[in-house]
Amino acid sequence: KDQPMRRITALLISLWLGFHLSVGCIVAPLVSNHLNTSDSGKALADTLSGSLFHIANLFTLAVWLIVYFTARSDNRMAYHKSRTPFWAITLLVFTAINEWLITPVVAALRANQTNWLHNIIGGHVGTWNGISYLVYLLCSLIGLALAIQLLRLANPQR
Repeated sequence: KDQPMRRITALLISLWLGFHLSVGCIVAPLVSNHLNTSDSGKALADTLSGSLFHIANLFTLAVWLIVYFTARSDNRMAYHKSRTPFWAITLLVFTAINEWLITPVVAALRANQTNWLHNIIGGHVGTWNGISYLVYLLCSLIGLALAIQLLRLANPQR
C-alpha cells in the first residue's frame, strides 16, 4: 500500500541530495571563482549564489516536509522505531534558520546595512558566510544519513 509513496520519497531524496550537493559544492564555488575578478563580478557572483542557495533551501523545505509526513504516516513498525521524523524536523529547522536568520545577515552585511541578529551577535561577513556554509553542510550530512536509512528501510531484506 505505502510502497509507491516510499519510492517517490526515495526519488525525491535522491533528487534533493544531488541538487543540494551540486549547488553547495560545485555550482556556487565555480560561480564565485569565475566572477570574482572585479567588484561588479563579485556582486553578480554573490547575487547568483544567493539565488541558488535560496532555491536549494526552499527545495529542501518542500522535500523534507514530504519525507517527514511520509515517515509519520507509514504504518510499518521500522519507520516508527526509527528517528526519521526527528531528523527530518531537525533538518527542516536548520534549513529554516539558514534561510531566514543567517542568510539575511550575510545579505545585510554585503549591502552595508544593519540586521537585528548581527547587532546582537556581531561578526564579519566571512564569519556569517562560514556559519551558513557549516549549517548547509550539516543539512547535507543529515540528509545523506536519512537517505541511507530510508533506502535500507525500503529494502528490509538487507
